[in-house]
Amino acid sequence: MDKEELELFLALRAMAFLEALEMQAEMLEMLKRLINLATENCKDETVLQWLRENSESGTFRKLSDMFDFLKSKIDEEEKKNHSDTVDIIFVAYGSIRDSMIPAKCLLPLPTITDLVLYSPWNCATTPDVTYGIATGKMRPQHRVFYSRKEKGDKISLDKYQPLNLPKYWNSLKKAGGRKIPNIIVSPLQEDDGVWERFKSLSTKYGPPGRNRIVIPFILPGERESVPFSVVCLALSLVLLSSRFKATVHLDTCLSDASTGQKSDRKYLQEQYYCTEDNTVMTCSPDAFDVSWLDRFKSLFS
Repeated sequence: MDKEELELFLALRAMAFLEALEMQAEMLEMLKRLINLATENCKDETVLQWLRENSESGTFRKLSDMFDFLKSKIDEEEKKNHSDTVDIIFVAYGSIRDSMIPAKCLLPLPTITDLVLYSPWNCATTPDVTYGIATGKMRPQHRVFYSRKEKGDKISLDKYQPLNLPKYWNSLKKAGGRKIPNIIVSPLQEDDGVWERFKSLSTKYGPPGRNRIVIPFILPGERESVPFSVVCLALSLVLLSSRFKATVHLDTCLSDASTGQKSDRKYLQEQYYCTEDNTVMTCSPDAFDVSWLDRFKSLFS
């Protein structure tokens, strides 16, 4: 490399460095505006405290990215024949950590009226659950549980029924100020079959109806995880500039992936329900049968 080539290389490197600094400054400014907007519209002191305590930490590092991702989805849905009150189903990979957060921090602004969890704590789910939640066809009586056990080089699923399982879903609106484990979500991968199974069931039994917005967390090439509390904050901010108010339904596994001490099973049992390790929840196929009432409703949707 001669002198001129070296000077050109150094100049290009300096330009790239300056562009990266400028981009970082823009992202920080966007993040600051979003946090300020949330603070101005928040009506709950616990959530306000959470926003203040984490505004300078890395907790909200992905807030801007999630805002842009969700805004593009909601902008498209606003063009459709939905009413102003909708159900938003967020589909992602997930797990829980032993760190805790107030449940109301997942309902940060009035634009999200409730957040419903379907999997018990420490429980995995199957793609059939995704379709059941997305369409609203899955009811508590349709839950089927298996214990996933390794037998040599094979994994068997032994059917069992957890004792004293609540006959309702886990509403975080009802949880109020109680703390829950931090839920961490990560993008679906295009080759993992989850979304393909959902599309297959939608073709066979019919797609989700009017007022049901399904958002698969798919970002090509992206695998990085994000706290679901950040997703909820981003979504609540997006909804501020839309006509929608929403009940959010989370379709994800809630297996305990804590690297150190596991979550307090007794506490989780009191909050809703906590299954044994290696438990999987699926949806009974009879949930998808089309009833005469479903057919009647479809005439008006």
